[in-house]
Amino acid sequence: MNNTFDIKRFGQVLSLDWSNYVRNFGVSLLVWSLFPILVWICTWVYGFEAELASRELLIFIIMFVATMTAAPKIYSKVNLPREGVAFAMTPATKFEKFLSMVLYCGLLTPLIVFLGQWLTDTILALLPFGGFHGFVSMNLSDAPGQLALLTIVCLLLDASIFMFGNMIFKKRKLGKTFASGLFIAFILTLLLQIQSIQNLVETVLDGIFNSDAAVWIITTLIFLVACVFFIGTFLKIKNQKY
Repeated sequence: MNNTFDIKRFGQVLSLDWSNYVRNFGVSLLVWSLFPILVWICTWVYGFEAELASRELLIFIIMFVATMTAAPKIYSKVNLPREGVAFAMTPATKFEKFLSMVLYCGLLTPLIVFLGQWLTDTILALLPFGGFHGFVSMNLSDAPGQLALLTIVCLLLDASIFMFGNMIFKKRKLGKTFASGLFIAFILTLLLQIQSIQNLVETVLDGIFNSDAAVWIITTLIFLVACVFFIGTFLKIKNQKY
């Protein structure tokens, strides 16, 4: 392939990945989208009301969890010696395959789960019984634009980490990626016990949070970290040996 990106060829990759997406992740998407039903049943059986804020928080939590599980479910075989050959032989450039992976894992999955849960919650709130009263407002324009952007960037970070883990590990991809994250967090916690590092971190954080552009700075930092994992994923796809 002489060029890096061709729109027609990329469309074919999207079509092929869509088939895999529905086959490997369709049931999971349905389960995540219908998750509010479980909470509604609990409110009906035990006779309590689910507050609007709690229902909105649940929608965002499930959206992040679904994004976390997307890559290991959809692209679980792409780095395996035998099963991954089909992925390698797909008539597309490595960049096109990577970009399709980003679209399905980092954008389409959270969007589908977000809208699915919102629709389910709205239908349940219309019922005259149960503990869902009032409608959740998922209009991002109701929140400051900075916070909406921060949420999107955090979702991209979520997707990038587990896409990278999916390419690194061959078995138990989700569990190993999550465990690796906990291990890194543990190491960072130990490092923060060193007084000089702790003082440096406190100085930096004070400077960030006392700034008028605090949200923008945090959003930029998270985006840069996500880019590191995305680049790592692309390089792993590019150099994958079968």
